[in-house]
Amino acid sequence: MRLERTLPGMTATAILMFTLTACGGNSPAGAPGESSSAGSSGIPVLQTAAVPLASPVLKSSPSAAAESEKIQGSGTYVGQMDPHSVEIVTEEGPTAFELGAGTEDAPEGLEMDEPVVFTYVEKIVGKDPVAIQRVLSSLTKAD
Repeated sequence: MRLERTLPGMTATAILMFTLTACGGNSPAGAPGESSSAGSSGIPVLQTAAVPLASPVLKSSPSAAAESEKIQGSGTYVGQMDPHSVEIVTEEGPTAFELGAGTEDAPEGLEMDEPVVFTYVEKIVGKDPVAIQRVLSSLTKAD
């Protein structure tokens, strides 16, 4: 009789422990070709001898001269997104720009759907070469 009560309890405890052990591991069981360490997302990283994990192209960052290259553009002013960002529709579509030094008051003189001309620089955010921050250096109404 006592065995009939403890068997379901022991089974439930075993299943709970198995589930916690399976879900709480820090490193996955390595399959052939996979490294023993996981990436920051928890997904195993596949390493091969032919392709190095960190290539020299990804390690290098653009020089300060390349980041400070001013780009001119034109578009349609959509509006201010927050106290330090505006949205402008460009040839690429709706694009967010951060207000740089000297452009903080520029949105006050602009109306929605008004054509504008602007100058900006692109800065890489962190180490991701795809994440680009566009910082305005000038923003005026188009003539």
